[in-house]
Amino acid sequence: MKKKWESLKKGYVLQNAGAKAGEASSHVYIGGGYTGALAFAGAEGAIKGDIILPKPLAWQAERAGEVLLLDLDHFIFKFDPASGEFSDLSQRLSFKNGKEFTSFVCAAKDTAAFAMFGQIFTFRGGEISPLSEYKSEMKNYTPTLCAAISDDGARLALHCKQNEIKILSTLNGEILNEIKGDFGIFDKICFLADGSVLGKERYAGKLVCLDAASGERLKPAWLRGECAEADELCVSADGLRLALISYGKAHIVDLKSANLTLSFELEHVVKRCETKFENSNGNKNLVVRTDYGCFSLYQV
Repeated sequence: MKKKWESLKKGYVLQNAGAKAGEASSHVYIGGGYTGALAFAGAEGAIKGDIILPKPLAWQAERAGEVLLLDLDHFIFKFDPASGEFSDLSQRLSFKNGKEFTSFVCAAKDTAAFAMFGQIFTFRGGEISPLSEYKSEMKNYTPTLCAAISDDGARLALHCKQNEIKILSTLNGEILNEIKGDFGIFDKICFLADGSVLGKERYAGKLVCLDAASGERLKPAWLRGECAEADELCVSADGLRLALISYGKAHIVDLKSANLTLSFELEHVVKRCETKFENSNGNKNLVVRTDYGCFSLYQV
Protein backbone atom coordinates (compact mmCIF):
# COMPACT_ATOMS: atom_id res chain seq x y z
CA MET A 1 0.00 0.00 0.00
CA LYS A 2 2.87 2.38 0.82
CA LYS A 3 4.52 1.78 -2.57
CA LYS A 4 1.15 2.29 -4.27
CA TRP A 5 0.67 5.65 -2.56
CA GLU A 6 4.22 6.75 -3.35
CA SER A 7 3.59 5.96 -7.03
CA LEU A 8 0.40 8.03 -6.99
CA LYS A 9 2.21 10.98 -5.41
CA LYS A 10 4.77 10.82 -8.21
CA GLY A 11 2.01 11.26 -10.79
CA TYR A 12 1.30 7.71 -11.85
CA VAL A 13 -2.30 6.79 -12.71
CA LEU A 14 -3.05 3.35 -11.28
CA GLN A 15 -5.56 1.43 -13.40
CA ASN A 16 -7.25 -1.94 -13.06
CA ALA A 17 -9.07 -2.85 -16.28
CA GLY A 18 -10.40 -6.04 -14.72
CA ALA A 19 -11.92 -4.38 -11.66
CA LYS A 20 -14.94 -6.18 -10.23
CA ALA A 21 -17.85 -4.71 -8.29
CA GLY A 22 -16.53 -2.86 -5.26
CA GLU A 23 -13.02 -2.56 -6.67
CA ALA A 24 -11.28 0.56 -7.96
CA SER A 25 -10.69 0.71 -11.71
CA SER A 26 -8.61 3.87 -11.41
CA HIS A 27 -6.72 5.99 -8.85
CA VAL A 28 -5.05 9.33 -9.53
CA TYR A 29 -3.52 11.79 -7.07
CA ILE A 30 -4.71 15.36 -7.59
CA GLY A 31 -3.84 16.88 -4.18
CA GLY A 32 -5.59 19.74 -2.43
CA GLY A 33 -7.89 17.56 -0.35
CA TYR A 34 -6.70 18.95 2.98
CA THR A 35 -8.75 22.12 2.41
CA GLY A 36 -11.99 20.16 2.71
CA ALA A 37 -13.18 21.67 -0.59
CA LEU A 38 -13.70 18.46 -2.58
CA ALA A 39 -16.12 19.54 -5.32
CA PHE A 40 -16.13 17.91 -8.74
CA ALA A 41 -18.53 17.34 -11.66
CA GLY A 42 -18.63 14.70 -14.38
CA ALA A 43 -17.61 15.50 -17.95
CA GLU A 44 -16.77 13.67 -21.15
CA GLY A 45 -13.51 13.86 -23.11
CA ALA A 46 -9.80 14.05 -22.39
CA ILE A 47 -7.92 16.38 -20.04
CA LYS A 48 -6.98 19.59 -21.88
CA GLY A 49 -5.13 21.34 -19.06
CA ASP A 50 -5.36 23.05 -15.69
CA ILE A 51 -7.18 26.32 -15.04
CA ILE A 52 -6.70 28.52 -11.98
CA LEU A 53 -9.95 29.25 -10.13
CA PRO A 54 -10.97 32.89 -9.49
CA LYS A 55 -11.32 32.00 -5.80
CA PRO A 56 -9.39 29.19 -4.09
CA LEU A 57 -12.06 27.01 -2.49
CA ALA A 58 -14.64 25.17 -4.62
CA TRP A 59 -17.37 23.90 -2.29
CA GLN A 60 -19.78 22.65 -4.95
CA ALA A 61 -19.71 22.07 -8.71
CA GLU A 62 -22.58 20.99 -10.97
CA ARG A 63 -23.02 20.59 -14.71
CA ALA A 64 -25.73 22.82 -16.16
CA GLY A 65 -26.03 22.06 -19.86
CA GLU A 66 -22.72 22.96 -21.52
CA VAL A 67 -21.38 24.95 -18.56
CA LEU A 68 -20.40 24.41 -14.94
CA LEU A 69 -21.87 26.24 -11.97
CA LEU A 70 -19.35 26.54 -9.15
CA ASP A 71 -19.71 27.64 -5.54
CA LEU A 72 -16.38 29.38 -4.91
CA ASP A 73 -16.10 30.76 -1.38
CA HIS A 74 -19.90 31.30 -1.37
CA PHE A 75 -19.88 33.22 -4.66
CA ILE A 76 -21.48 31.44 -7.62
CA PHE A 77 -19.46 31.38 -10.82
CA LYS A 78 -20.34 30.10 -14.28
CA PHE A 79 -17.52 28.37 -16.15
CA ASP A 80 -17.64 27.79 -19.91
CA PRO A 81 -15.27 24.90 -20.79
CA ALA A 82 -15.35 25.88 -24.48
CA SER A 83 -13.93 29.36 -23.90
CA GLY A 84 -12.21 28.71 -20.57
CA GLU A 85 -13.90 31.80 -19.12
CA PHE A 86 -15.39 32.33 -15.65
CA SER A 87 -18.34 34.65 -14.97
CA ASP A 88 -18.97 35.93 -11.45
CA LEU A 89 -22.78 35.80 -11.30
CA SER A 90 -22.86 38.03 -8.23
CA GLN A 91 -21.85 40.91 -10.52
CA ARG A 92 -24.80 40.32 -12.87
CA LEU A 93 -27.59 39.90 -10.32
CA SER A 94 -29.26 42.10 -7.70
CA PHE A 95 -29.62 41.08 -4.05
CA LYS A 96 -31.73 42.34 -1.17
CA ASN A 97 -29.77 40.78 1.70
CA GLY A 98 -26.02 41.20 1.34
CA LYS A 99 -25.48 39.94 4.91
CA GLU A 100 -26.71 36.40 4.10
CA PHE A 101 -23.30 34.91 3.34
CA THR A 102 -24.43 31.39 2.44
CA SER A 103 -24.74 29.51 -0.83
CA PHE A 104 -25.59 26.30 -2.65
CA VAL A 105 -25.66 24.81 -6.15
CA CYS A 106 -27.75 21.82 -7.26
CA ALA A 107 -28.87 20.43 -10.61
CA ALA A 108 -31.01 17.76 -12.26
CA LYS A 109 -31.79 17.16 -15.94
CA ASP A 110 -31.96 20.56 -17.68
CA THR A 111 -32.52 22.60 -14.50
CA ALA A 112 -30.03 23.99 -12.01
CA ALA A 113 -30.61 26.14 -8.94
CA PHE A 114 -28.16 28.25 -7.02
CA ALA A 115 -28.29 30.60 -4.06
CA MET A 116 -26.23 33.39 -2.56
CA PHE A 117 -26.92 36.50 -0.50
CA GLY A 118 -30.43 35.33 0.44
CA GLN A 119 -31.65 34.86 -3.14
CA ILE A 120 -32.36 31.64 -5.07
CA PHE A 121 -32.14 31.54 -8.85
CA THR A 122 -32.79 28.91 -11.51
CA PHE A 123 -30.62 28.29 -14.56
CA ARG A 124 -32.27 26.81 -17.66
CA GLY A 125 -31.09 26.91 -21.25
CA GLY A 126 -28.48 29.49 -20.34
CA GLU A 127 -31.09 31.81 -18.79
CA ILE A 128 -31.05 32.90 -15.13
CA SER A 129 -34.37 33.62 -13.38
CA PRO A 130 -35.06 34.69 -9.78
CA LEU A 131 -37.01 32.03 -7.87
CA SER A 132 -37.30 32.87 -4.17
CA GLU A 133 -35.69 34.46 -1.13
CA TYR A 134 -34.39 32.65 1.95
CA LYS A 135 -32.85 33.31 5.35
CA SER A 136 -30.60 30.74 7.01
CA GLU A 137 -31.22 30.02 10.67
CA MET A 138 -28.07 30.09 12.82
CA LYS A 139 -27.41 27.20 15.21
CA ASN A 140 -24.16 27.01 17.20
CA TYR A 141 -22.72 29.79 15.02
CA THR A 142 -23.32 27.72 11.88
CA PRO A 143 -25.94 28.62 9.25
CA THR A 144 -28.52 26.02 8.25
CA LEU A 145 -28.76 25.64 4.48
CA CYS A 146 -28.92 22.78 2.00
CA ALA A 147 -31.08 22.05 -1.04
CA ALA A 148 -31.81 19.48 -3.73
CA ILE A 149 -33.68 19.29 -7.04
CA SER A 150 -35.98 16.37 -7.91
CA ASP A 151 -34.81 14.09 -10.73
CA ASP A 152 -37.32 15.66 -13.16
CA GLY A 153 -36.11 19.17 -12.30
CA ALA A 154 -39.58 20.34 -11.26
CA ARG A 155 -39.18 20.69 -7.47
CA LEU A 156 -36.62 22.19 -5.13
CA ALA A 157 -36.32 20.99 -1.53
CA LEU A 158 -35.00 23.83 0.65
CA HIS A 159 -33.81 23.36 4.24
CA CYS A 160 -32.77 26.57 5.96
CA LYS A 161 -34.49 26.20 9.33
CA GLN A 162 -34.34 23.52 12.00
CA ASN A 163 -37.16 20.94 11.71
CA GLU A 164 -38.44 22.40 8.44
CA ILE A 165 -38.15 21.68 4.70
CA LYS A 166 -39.94 23.66 2.01
CA ILE A 167 -40.78 22.09 -1.35
CA LEU A 168 -40.80 24.77 -4.06
CA SER A 169 -41.79 24.71 -7.72
CA THR A 170 -38.70 25.46 -9.83
CA LEU A 171 -40.98 27.13 -12.40
CA ASN A 172 -42.38 29.94 -10.27
CA GLY A 173 -41.12 29.52 -6.69
CA GLU A 174 -44.55 28.51 -5.37
CA ILE A 175 -44.37 26.68 -2.04
CA LEU A 176 -45.90 23.29 -2.84
CA ASN A 177 -45.51 21.90 0.65
CA GLU A 178 -43.90 22.59 4.02
CA ILE A 179 -42.55 19.61 5.94
CA LYS A 180 -42.27 20.11 9.69
CA GLY A 181 -41.18 17.64 12.34
CA ASP A 182 -38.56 16.86 14.96
CA PHE A 183 -35.84 15.77 12.54
CA GLY A 184 -33.43 18.54 13.53
CA ILE A 185 -30.83 20.07 11.22
CA PHE A 186 -29.67 18.47 7.98
CA ASP A 187 -26.39 19.24 6.23
CA LYS A 188 -27.39 17.33 3.09
CA ILE A 189 -30.71 16.39 1.48
CA CYS A 190 -31.66 14.63 -1.75
CA PHE A 191 -34.77 13.48 -3.60
CA LEU A 192 -35.30 9.76 -4.16
CA ALA A 193 -37.19 8.30 -7.14
CA ASP A 194 -40.26 7.41 -5.06
CA GLY A 195 -40.88 11.07 -4.27
CA SER A 196 -39.38 11.03 -0.80
CA VAL A 197 -36.67 13.32 0.58
CA LEU A 198 -33.68 11.86 2.38
CA GLY A 199 -31.83 14.03 4.89
CA LYS A 200 -28.54 13.54 6.74
CA GLU A 201 -28.51 14.98 10.25
CA ARG A 202 -25.69 17.48 10.73
CA TYR A 203 -24.10 16.26 13.95
CA ALA A 204 -24.64 12.49 14.21
CA GLY A 205 -25.15 11.64 10.54
CA LYS A 206 -28.50 9.98 11.25
CA LEU A 207 -30.59 9.48 8.10
CA VAL A 208 -34.23 10.56 7.96
CA CYS A 209 -36.61 9.77 5.08
CA LEU A 210 -39.69 11.97 4.60
CA ASP A 211 -42.59 11.91 2.15
CA ALA A 212 -42.25 15.12 0.12
CA ALA A 213 -46.03 15.49 -0.27
CA SER A 214 -47.39 14.56 3.17
CA GLY A 215 -44.32 15.13 5.33
CA GLU A 216 -44.81 11.67 6.84
CA ARG A 217 -41.69 10.09 8.30
CA LEU A 218 -40.94 6.93 6.31
CA LYS A 219 -39.12 3.75 7.29
CA PRO A 220 -37.91 2.04 4.10
CA ALA A 221 -36.59 -1.50 4.51
CA TRP A 222 -32.99 -0.50 3.74
CA LEU A 223 -32.85 2.23 6.42
CA ARG A 224 -31.37 0.13 9.23
CA GLY A 225 -28.09 -1.17 10.62
CA GLU A 226 -25.06 0.24 8.80
CA CYS A 227 -27.39 2.16 6.47
CA ALA A 228 -29.10 4.12 9.25
CA GLU A 229 -26.43 6.84 9.29
CA ALA A 230 -23.68 8.20 7.06
CA ASP A 231 -20.83 10.68 6.84
CA GLU A 232 -21.52 11.32 3.15
CA LEU A 233 -24.22 10.30 0.66
CA CYS A 234 -25.16 10.67 -2.97
CA VAL A 235 -28.00 9.48 -5.19
CA SER A 236 -27.88 8.51 -8.87
CA ALA A 237 -29.38 10.84 -11.49
CA ASP A 238 -32.49 8.64 -11.80
CA GLY A 239 -32.93 8.52 -8.02
CA LEU A 240 -32.81 4.71 -7.98
CA ARG A 241 -29.43 4.08 -6.37
CA LEU A 242 -28.00 5.48 -3.18
CA ALA A 243 -24.40 5.50 -1.93
CA LEU A 244 -23.82 5.87 1.81
CA ILE A 245 -20.30 6.46 3.12
CA SER A 246 -19.41 5.73 6.76
CA TYR A 247 -15.89 5.57 8.19
CA GLY A 248 -14.32 4.99 4.79
CA LYS A 249 -16.75 2.23 3.81
CA ALA A 250 -19.28 2.54 0.97
CA HIS A 251 -22.74 0.95 0.96
CA ILE A 252 -24.69 0.85 -2.33
CA VAL A 253 -28.48 0.59 -1.98
CA ASP A 254 -30.87 -0.39 -4.79
CA LEU A 255 -33.84 1.81 -3.92
CA LYS A 256 -36.21 -0.02 -6.27
CA SER A 257 -35.80 -3.33 -4.43
CA ALA A 258 -34.90 -1.62 -1.12
CA ASN A 259 -31.86 -3.90 -0.83
CA LEU A 260 -28.27 -3.26 0.15
CA THR A 261 -26.48 -4.64 -2.92
CA LEU A 262 -22.81 -3.89 -2.27
CA SER A 263 -20.42 -2.81 0.49
CA PHE A 264 -16.72 -2.11 0.10
CA GLU A 265 -13.81 -0.18 1.62
CA LEU A 266 -12.68 3.11 0.10
CA GLU A 267 -8.98 3.80 -0.21
CA HIS A 268 -7.04 6.95 0.70
CA VAL A 269 -9.74 8.48 2.95
CA VAL A 270 -8.73 10.19 6.20
CA LYS A 271 -12.01 11.68 7.45
CA ARG A 272 -14.22 12.66 4.53
CA CYS A 273 -14.80 12.42 0.81
CA GLU A 274 -17.14 13.62 -1.94
CA THR A 275 -18.93 11.03 -4.08
CA LYS A 276 -21.07 10.91 -7.23
CA PHE A 277 -22.51 8.23 -9.50
CA GLU A 278 -21.19 8.46 -13.07
CA ASN A 279 -21.37 6.21 -16.15
CA SER A 280 -18.19 5.87 -18.20
CA ASN A 281 -17.53 3.66 -21.23
CA GLY A 282 -20.60 1.59 -20.41
CA ASN A 283 -19.49 1.06 -16.81
CA LYS A 284 -21.36 2.22 -13.73
CA ASN A 285 -18.98 3.96 -11.36
CA LEU A 286 -18.95 5.54 -7.95
CA VAL A 287 -16.52 8.43 -8.30
CA VAL A 288 -14.76 9.43 -5.10
CA ARG A 289 -12.59 12.43 -4.26
CA THR A 290 -10.92 12.10 -0.87
CA ASP A 291 -9.39 14.45 1.67
CA TYR A 292 -6.07 12.67 1.08
CA GLY A 293 -6.01 14.19 -2.40
CA CYS A 294 -6.96 11.06 -4.33
CA PHE A 295 -9.54 10.74 -7.12
CA SER A 296 -10.88 7.23 -7.73
CA LEU A 297 -13.43 5.28 -9.78
CA TYR A 298 -15.06 2.23 -8.19
CA GLN A 299 -17.10 -0.31 -10.14
CA VAL A 300 -20.65 -0.54 -8.79
